[in-house]
Amino acid sequence: MSTLLESRQEPGSEESNTQIRSSNTEAARLAENYQQTGRLEDLNEAIRIMEQMIEMAGRYTQPFMLSNLGAFLGRRFERTGSIDDLNRAVNVADQAVDATPADHPDRAGRLNNLGNWLGRRFDRTGSIDDLNRWLSSYEEGWHCHTAPPSIRIRLARKAAQIRASQSDWKGSNFAGLASAAAATALNAGKDTHDALRFLELGRGIIASLLIETRGDISNLKQKHPSLADEFISLRDEIDLPGNDSSLSSSIGKVSSWESLLRRRREAVQELDKLRSRIRAQPGFENFHLPPSIDELKAAAHPDPIIVINLSPYRSDAFLIECHQVRVLQLPGLIVEKIQEQTEKSQTSLLEWLWDIIACPVLDALGFQEPVSDTDWPRVWWIPTGLLSQLPLHAAGYHTKGSSETVLDRVMSSYASTVKALIHWRQLHFREPVRPVSNHALLVAMCETPNLPANGSLPYTIDEVEVVKDLCPSLQLQPITPSLRKDNVLKELQACRIFHFAGHGHSHPTEPSRSCLLLEDWMTDPLTVGDLRDHRLQENPPFLGFLSACSTGANKAVRLADEGINLINAFQLAGFRHVVGTLWEVSDMHCVDVARVLYETLRDEGMTDVAVCRGLHRAVRALRDGGIKAEGTRDGILISGATEAQGATNAYWIPYVHFGV
Repeated sequence: MSTLLESRQEPGSEESNTQIRSSNTEAARLAENYQQTGRLEDLNEAIRIMEQMIEMAGRYTQPFMLSNLGAFLGRRFERTGSIDDLNRAVNVADQAVDATPADHPDRAGRLNNLGNWLGRRFDRTGSIDDLNRWLSSYEEGWHCHTAPPSIRIRLARKAAQIRASQSDWKGSNFAGLASAAAATALNAGKDTHDALRFLELGRGIIASLLIETRGDISNLKQKHPSLADEFISLRDEIDLPGNDSSLSSSIGKVSSWESLLRRRREAVQELDKLRSRIRAQPGFENFHLPPSIDELKAAAHPDPIIVINLSPYRSDAFLIECHQVRVLQLPGLIVEKIQEQTEKSQTSLLEWLWDIIACPVLDALGFQEPVSDTDWPRVWWIPTGLLSQLPLHAAGYHTKGSSETVLDRVMSSYASTVKALIHWRQLHFREPVRPVSNHALLVAMCETPNLPANGSLPYTIDEVEVVKDLCPSLQLQPITPSLRKDNVLKELQACRIFHFAGHGHSHPTEPSRSCLLLEDWMTDPLTVGDLRDHRLQENPPFLGFLSACSTGANKAVRLADEGINLINAFQLAGFRHVVGTLWEVSDMHCVDVARVLYETLRDEGMTDVAVCRGLHRAVRALRDGGIKAEGTRDGILISGATEAQGATNAYWIPYVHFGV
């Protein structure tokens, strides 16, 4: 743990007399002696001197002396385990923060110290108040703009690690922190890889925690079986699904409930220590860390990865190619402009995305001309923050004959983070535990109870019939379950393809409660949380086609960097590829999109690139066909972006592909 010890006199102090200076020097010397020799008497004397000097100090010198006293008390706690010393360290560090002006460059360091001791006390007592104050100390320190960038970045990283170590994500207010940390790193002259590591560390931390606990450890098991067994034991203990029913069953058994929570915290701490031991082994130095520079470049073979970082300080595209990782600054990409653009027509939005992001990025990567044959190049988009809700794949000037579009230059796929993309690829290159299923699970919700007009979607029957008719040529057996949550979840355990045609719901404040609407959705909805708790990785399904609205939407701004939506939930559950939508889609057009995609799989085989190419073909055909839509699978992402404002034939825009 890094506690910042201050050794200088405050400039301009009114009390900078000889006695205070010499006493402070003597206390620092004794503390240093303690570090070298372990003599507790030296540390005790340093604490006594600081306590005496604080009584004499004035408002200029008192904050840094309080900070140092807190550090000394914390060191004594680490030696003796005395909770009294830890409580005093917290209280004194808190006083040091309170005595430091908000715009003072040392405030961030003092918040760092306070957070450190609050974290130690949380580990000891499990106090939720300490947990909240621990996190808020680091996040407040991050917002101290007068502090040195290195300290602010350290605080951002610590805040991200706290989020990643806790299973309760409600009340999160973490959106943009990782992006801002990456931007600050670039402004501070850090290299591209360092900045990208900050971004990867802080984004998608909920999914990242699940990825780490569910990831492939076959290499570890082969070379260090005892470490692997210990990891699996702790992983399974932490990864048990948590829900309200498990907590409510403990009502009246407070000691049992507290014991469960305490053991979960202990398991998280033990797993963190185990990771350090694993990283000490040759070849495992990067175990569960953000991707190394070599891993980043390997992930970009054969298709480049584009990470768009949006922050109030600067916005950039990290261009990851198989031979290099570089940064392209995007000066026109300003946070305030995004909301302004989303209130305009879809045509205007797509043209703005082209001018500000897509065109400079594709030009830099060498994709400057339209494709004249069927050999389409592909790119991976990884947007951050509010950009994750916008259709980068559809950016451009979609007037007749124009080649200034993403759609006419490249095929597009999406990922939540580079780490997630690497994980899914590693997962799906393993041999399945059981024979690969040939089941195609088909769900058509032509009517949905408790929706206006009974949620009528007459074309869902046609859509599922199209897929069903193509199943024999795909060597698939169609399965049509009863339209209730338990039945669908049961069939998901052993399917190769899941095709859902119906309504979806994106929860505005708690994305883990977003759901697909089945017959029993009012009483027992099929939620993101349910899907996340199902582990299909041993026999991962090939494709989830979510032909419903808002399957890729996360409307909770506070979790904008988490990628918590139905698409990501299906990925976390184990699906190799997921096709979904950002907002409303045409009921009739869904039939055509599904037909073209599955025909591509029939003609080219069920390969990874065929899924992306099939959706690309379908979307281009829909854009160029001009068929009028009838009925929508409701759900709107962009407020104000209506057809009356000038966007025409826009039903091709929302479709997105996530995969490997």
